[in-house]
Amino acid sequence: MRITTFLLTSLLFITTANADLIVPQTAAPHILVPAAGNAPGANGTYFRSDIQVINLRSVQQRVQMFWLPQGSSGAGIAAHTVDISPLSGIGSEDFVGSVLTQSGVGAIEFVGVTQTGQFDPDARLHITSRIWTPRPDNGAGTMSQTFPALIMPGSTARVKTAFGLRHSAQYRVNVGITNPSSTAQTFRVTAFSNTEVGQEQPLFDVTVQPRSIEQRVVNGLIGDGTVQVLIQNMTAGTAVEWQGWASSVDNGSGDAWSHIAFPAQ
Repeated sequence: MRITTFLLTSLLFITTANADLIVPQTAAPHILVPAAGNAPGANGTYFRSDIQVINLRSVQQRVQMFWLPQGSSGAGIAAHTVDISPLSGIGSEDFVGSVLTQSGVGAIEFVGVTQTGQFDPDARLHITSRIWTPRPDNGAGTMSQTFPALIMPGSTARVKTAFGLRHSAQYRVNVGITNPSSTAQTFRVTAFSNTEVGQEQPLFDVTVQPRSIEQRVVNGLIGDGTVQVLIQNMTAGTAVEWQGWASSVDNGSGDAWSHIAFPAQ
């Protein structure tokens, strides 16, 4: 997959009142894509991440990109550093493989830094991300879903929840947790099903290593219907930032949708 660079032209707007650049809400110096990858999936799918990194400043911006792998700590993985021209961007349909030269599933942390490698609070990065796969039936075209980039630092809430999932013979549910902190964290995952059974279903406990993610297929859900996923941080001591999400995946086609978990009341 080739890496592309581009200039911002029609994406920029100037107001006549104060000549300010309209910056998207997700522009920030520190952004997390909580799930990305270059990895085979079930039933003949192969998932890649189509990501664009945009510099909304009128000066060159240095960006460090950190890979947080699934199942093991990424603390020892060196950052990939790139300089992005003013009002420009870079992108790739296989960002994990082509830009980061990594494989498997993980998360990506984007940090704007100065030329000396210090955090740059003036950085204005905008990240777009989608996960896609060629059709597993070998038909023309691809299947994909957007996976939103999140402004850091993230929430330290002890409990987060995701709605809008579906479970049946056709759909399976995946749950993922990203731990960008420097310490291991342990989580408890619970599901609430809107079915004839309509019950709370404890699923599993999982420890997520520092600078890594965990993603699991949920087994043992009872009944068919909509599902709410609850993720609770069980780690003792002061809470640190983390992010959770859940996905429903079509068992036949690989088509999917995902929802980011948000702090629960």
